[in-house]
Amino acid sequence: MDSARQQPIQSASNRELTRSHPLAAPVLRRWRLLTGGSSTRDDDRSTLIACSGGPDSTALAAILALVTPKPLIAHIVHDLRSDDLTTRDRNAVATIAKRLGCEFIEQPIHINDHQGNTEHNARTARYDALARIANEHNIPYIATGHHADDQLETMLMNLSRGAGPRGLAGIHDARSFQGVTIIRPMLAITHDNAIEVCNLAGFDPVHDHTNDDESLTRNRIRHQLLPAMRELDPEIATRASTAADSCRTVVNALRELVEKHIWTFATVHPDSVAFTRDQLRSQPEAALYEVFLLAIDHLAHQSGHDQMNNQSILDATRVMKDSSTEPRTCRLGPIVLNITASQIIITASTNGSPS
Repeated sequence: MDSARQQPIQSASNRELTRSHPLAAPVLRRWRLLTGGSSTRDDDRSTLIACSGGPDSTALAAILALVTPKPLIAHIVHDLRSDDLTTRDRNAVATIAKRLGCEFIEQPIHINDHQGNTEHNARTARYDALARIANEHNIPYIATGHHADDQLETMLMNLSRGAGPRGLAGIHDARSFQGVTIIRPMLAITHDNAIEVCNLAGFDPVHDHTNDDESLTRNRIRHQLLPAMRELDPEIATRASTAADSCRTVVNALRELVEKHIWTFATVHPDSVAFTRDQLRSQPEAALYEVFLLAIDHLAHQSGHDQMNNQSILDATRVMKDSSTEPRTCRLGPIVLNITASQIIITASTNGSPS
C-alpha cells in the first residue's frame, strides 16, 4: 500500500483539537488512505485502536474519535508489571474511552509463564489478542500509535545491523495480520506532537517506566542519539519517515517485479518451493532476497523475516551462483535451501532459530 507523502509538522497554535487541526489533519488523511482511500466512506472504515494509556496511543484515540463512527478502544492487560501499575493503565484507558465516547474493551494475556524473549512474547501475544478482538467485532483495521520518532529509531537500529532498503523502509504503515490490517496513521507526526495532542484534548497520559531503561538498544537511541540528531535538524524524524516511505516504494516495486518475472517459474507445493538452478543463478542479489522472502511468506506464513540477515543471504547467493555441482544446504532463518547441480528446493526449517 502506498504511503501518504509527508510534510514536516510544526507546533500548532490552534488550541482546539478539531479534524482540521494541523496535528490531527495529517493523521486523519493517512488513516483514510490506509483504510480504502477516497472511494471509501468513513462509515466503512471501522477501526480498533490499541491503547496503552501512554501519550502516543492516547493521541491517536483522541484524533480518530473526531470522526464517525468512533473507533473501538482496546487495552491489552498483561502480567509483566505490578498489579498497581496494571490496574492504573487499564483504568486510564477506560477513562479515555469514556471521555471520547468510544466503546472500551480489555483483554488479558499471560506472558510470565512463557519461555524465550519476554519482549517478543509480549508483542506477539498482544497482536494476537488485538486481532481476536477485531475479528470478533467485525472490525477490519487495527491502528497503533507508532509515530515518526519510532520510525527513525527503527531505521537507526536496522542501519546498525547493516540493513539494506528493506530495513531502511522501517515500520510498515500497513500490513495484513490474521484476517485484519494493522495500520500506523501517526507516522507523519512526532512523539512531541502526540503529547501536544494529549494536552489539547485534556488528557494526562500514563508514563511507562520501561521506556526509561537504557539497557535496551531502542531506549539508548531514543534518549541519547535522537536528541543530538534533533539539535542538527528539529525535523529529522519526519524527514526520516518520508525517506522510509521512499525505500518502501522501491522495495514494493522490486517485489512486484520478482513476483511477475521470477516467482512464476517456481514449482510451488504446500511444503516446498523449487526452481531450476539456472533460473536463479543469473538473478541479482536483491531479486534473490525477495525470492527468499516470498518463500518465507508461503512456507512459514510470514513468520521469520526478522531472522534473515544480509550475510546469510550473501552466503546463500554465492553458493547458488558458483560452479560446484556438489549438494549443499543453506539455512536462512525459517527456511532451508537444498542446492544440487540442477535444482534449488526451498523448504520450511524444523528449527526456528537461524544457524
